[in-house]
Amino acid sequence: MPSTMKAMRVHELGGSFQLDEVPVPSPGPNDALVKLKATGVGLTPVLMRRTPGLIDKFPRIMGHEIAAEVVEIGSEVENVAVGDLVTCHFYLVCRSCDFCRSGRETLCENFKGYVGLVLDGGFAEYAAIPALNLCIIPEGITPLAACIAADGICTPYHNCTAEAKIKPGDRVAIIGAGGGVAIHAVQMAQLCGGHVIGVDISRQKLKTVAELGALATVDASDTDPVEEIMALTKGVGVDAYIDYVASKETLEMGMACLGRGGKLIIVGSRAPAAFGGVSPKFSVDPQKMLSWAQEIHGSRYCSMDELRRSLDLVKMGKIKPIVTETFRLEDTEKAFEMIQDNKITGRAAVLFD
Repeated sequence: MPSTMKAMRVHELGGSFQLDEVPVPSPGPNDALVKLKATGVGLTPVLMRRTPGLIDKFPRIMGHEIAAEVVEIGSEVENVAVGDLVTCHFYLVCRSCDFCRSGRETLCENFKGYVGLVLDGGFAEYAAIPALNLCIIPEGITPLAACIAADGICTPYHNCTAEAKIKPGDRVAIIGAGGGVAIHAVQMAQLCGGHVIGVDISRQKLKTVAELGALATVDASDTDPVEEIMALTKGVGVDAYIDYVASKETLEMGMACLGRGGKLIIVGSRAPAAFGGVSPKFSVDPQKMLSWAQEIHGSRYCSMDELRRSLDLVKMGKIKPIVTETFRLEDTEKAFEMIQDNKITGRAAVLFD
C-alpha cells in the first residue's frame, strides 16, 4: 500500500481542481478503504462545488459516483470484505429515523451531508468511505457501468417507479433528455411501459434519445415544447412530466402540458447561487390541479435498495449505461467544463489504471 496518492482537490468555493499528492487516508473502525477503478462525472458535482454551504471545508476531494475495490476494512465492518468491488450511496444518513427505517433515506431527519462534500470522495486514487454506504457490485458489471449506475441510473429508477409510477401506455415527457441522468430515464420510462417524448436543446443529444427508442423528440431551441407535446398527445397531455432541468420556464411548461391525473416530477432543481442567480420558482393554477387531480413531486436520489435494483437491471442488460466521454484523473477539470458547457451527451467518467 503506498503512503501517498494523487488527488484532484478543490481549494475554494467554485474553484478549479488542482492535482495534489496527499496521504492515503486511513479508514476508521466503520470505514472501508477503497482503490478507485472509475468515478462518474455529472452535473450534480458541477453545481455543488459552487453552491455555498455544501462543501464543509477546503481543500476537498469531490466525486461520489464510484466503482472501487475494497483494500482495507475497519474493525467494526461486516457488510463488505477486502477484494469486493463496490459502488457508493451518495447520502450520509443515520439509518435509525423513521424515514431511514422505511426505505426513504433521502429524507433522513439527521442528514449529515454528501459523500465528496463533507468527506473526501472518488476523484483520487483511494478513498475512505463509511462501509454502510457501500453496495457490492454484481459480478459481470464493469467498473465504468457500475459508477454510472450509482447515480445516473438509480436516480431515474426512483423517478420513474416511486414518483411517476409509470405504467404501460403512459405518455411521459422527459426534459433535458440527453443529459447524464435523463438519458437513462428515457430507457427506464420505456422499461416501465411508457411512451417517451424527449425534450432537449441539442440536436446531437436528441439524436441519441431517438436511437434509444423514444416515441418522439422535441427540440426546444426552435419550437414551442408545449405545442409539440400537446400535438403529439392529441391534446390530452402527458401522464408524467419528469424535469431534469427544473427552471421556472421548464416547470411552467410542465404544468401547461400535464394531463388529467398527471404527475410533475422535479429532479433537476438547483440553488440560484449555482446557476446565475436565477430563481426556479414557478406558478401553478390550483383550480386546475384540483379539478384534474394533478400532482407535483420532489424526487431526491434513491434508496440503497433502489441502488441495488438498478445494478441488477444493468447486469440483466435492461438498462444500458450511456457514457460518451472518459477522462484521466488529471483531466477532471476538463470534464467539469464540458458538462458546464453542455457538450456531453449522456454521462462522463474518470477512469483509473
